[in-house]
Amino acid sequence: MLYYYHLVLRGNYMVQGFHSKMFYVAAICTVGSPSNAFASDTGEVGDLSGAIGVTLDAGSPQAPFYKVVSAGLKSEAAFRGQIVSVSDNNLTFYTLPDLLDPTYPAFPFVSGMFATTRARATAKVIDGNVTSIVIDSNGSGYLKPPEIRIHPPDSGTDATIDAVDAIAVAEVNGSKVTAINVIEGGRGYSYVPYVEIEGGPHFLRLVEEDPNEGRFFLIESNSGNQVTLLNSLNLDLDTIFKPDALVEITPAWTLGSLFGYKPPMLKLKNGNETTADRVYLGETNSTNYQAYFHDGTAWRREGALAEDASDTIVYPDEAFILAHHHSPAIDLVFEGVALTVNSFAYLPDFNDTFLMNNPFGADMILSDLIAAENITTDLNDTEKWYAHSSDEEADNVEILHNGVWTTYWHDGTNKGVTDPAQATAKKGSGVAGSLTSKDISLASGSISMITNPHVGENIVVTTVLPHGLRNGFTVVISGAKGYKTDSSSPKNQVDENGEGNTLIIKSAANGSYEITKVTSYSFELKGKSGDSDYIPETGSWSTGNSGAGYTSNAYVLFVGGGGYGAKGIATVSGGTVVGITLTDGGVGYLAAPKVIINSGGWRRVGAGNSPINDSLVPAGAGILLKRNHPYGTISRLRIGNPIK
Repeated sequence: MLYYYHLVLRGNYMVQGFHSKMFYVAAICTVGSPSNAFASDTGEVGDLSGAIGVTLDAGSPQAPFYKVVSAGLKSEAAFRGQIVSVSDNNLTFYTLPDLLDPTYPAFPFVSGMFATTRARATAKVIDGNVTSIVIDSNGSGYLKPPEIRIHPPDSGTDATIDAVDAIAVAEVNGSKVTAINVIEGGRGYSYVPYVEIEGGPHFLRLVEEDPNEGRFFLIESNSGNQVTLLNSLNLDLDTIFKPDALVEITPAWTLGSLFGYKPPMLKLKNGNETTADRVYLGETNSTNYQAYFHDGTAWRREGALAEDASDTIVYPDEAFILAHHHSPAIDLVFEGVALTVNSFAYLPDFNDTFLMNNPFGADMILSDLIAAENITTDLNDTEKWYAHSSDEEADNVEILHNGVWTTYWHDGTNKGVTDPAQATAKKGSGVAGSLTSKDISLASGSISMITNPHVGENIVVTTVLPHGLRNGFTVVISGAKGYKTDSSSPKNQVDENGEGNTLIIKSAANGSYEITKVTSYSFELKGKSGDSDYIPETGSWSTGNSGAGYTSNAYVLFVGGGGYGAKGIATVSGGTVVGITLTDGGVGYLAAPKVIINSGGWRRVGAGNSPINDSLVPAGAGILLKRNHPYGTISRLRIGNPIK
């Protein structure tokens, strides 16, 4: 399983024919022009963007290879902004000033564009010019002609002579795109360019710090400044989306956009009902799974072969089962965006199932996906994950491996954790990069002094008591304050205008830093210079915390850092973690791994009464939830983002 992400900063987005900008990150790289920026495709935001690689081993029609897979978000946000008000399922947004006439308030959205079935088209090229555009699918739901983007020419060097962009406009009749007219054929097209048409289904989600952060809803319709959400659970949206709440609108994956609409762009093997690779999606409120395959012309749904299923929506919390019927093995790559906020997963009714995805671009474990806060042993608590000593009574998780489903359940251990313990590790100092006890810390303490060095020198932090740390640990400094200084030598205390009066500010030392030049009572913050004279008795340092609410020892895993195999036990006393004992140091930790202290309590069917450490759910994978809670109701489980 490969997964790799990079930070992408995107530029303009089209708003009713003009450009608007919302600055979300410190540095924005503006790209595009009015003809190639869509309200439904790009946003003025920074996200972790990249690809997840998944390998499907060889199979056959008689013995397919099965794998549970998830794809993440489709692309960067189309819109990011604040809500004005909520009424029933309708969210209203602020109007924006037109950049051509700032006194004129303009709507942020193109009416209807967030709830269309996206039209598709193919360009024709003769002698380097786009001569025509053929519509492959008319789409539906268009209230206005969508913007058309023709990708730039691939040859030529001069934008006015031999590398001219082609331009086209669409016509809409009866909510469908009925014609696309080329008004500028461009120059320099040695290959047929990709044609993008604005539109497609979209989701709206809350993205600010809030208990509901990550809640998402499919958009049913939209006007110029309002969206109507599909609210199948009849939730009170007033309690989820408060006035001025920050939300994002993002495009949805469909079967066609995720796996390709037709050869040669298909990622899976096409064929008939027997020979084609299959995609299985779970049916809502059901234990059944619907099979889809591509017949060489379009995506088909088993049982409804006459219908084109290419626009079937794949939900953000939904995984799917892939069945590879052919040889050799194939590598799939899903390009998209890794979530940078928390998420929510669908929890089904009693006796129903749901294929839940790993929504983040990182390996996770069951204790991350189903955290202690979501677990209950109370039958009257109908909206949480039910834990029980018996797997037949408890809600179940099933993980597919080598064609076999393995069942896990939680027995209720440490379900009352109110503050999860945290720890920090550095690279392994043992043989072959193995971890030792000296490479792990969950210590914290008070600060007696922070120096104020010039640029090029490191801040030195002196602790009140011996800290027990070593070079290479990452330490968090918080709450430190100081009197602002200038950059002269020696430094002078100044106010906000750089004059002689004093100003109390948050110290530049606050944050997370690798430490170096460690002594018993001090360490340097690598690469960090000062900006203030420290005020005594402010601030603290930590490499973790002991947590609260533990009733028994917890389990410790180490993820990343280039190594594997390390694990340990978190010893609990008085409801908190008081120490970590390594049971296996692993090998190859040439960089600092992430330390995961999970509650324990997960068990595997067939392993007797022995609790397991936990089970890894890789990036791009998924798990099957089976609800055994006799009074369980449809609800949502909050999932914390492990890479925030």
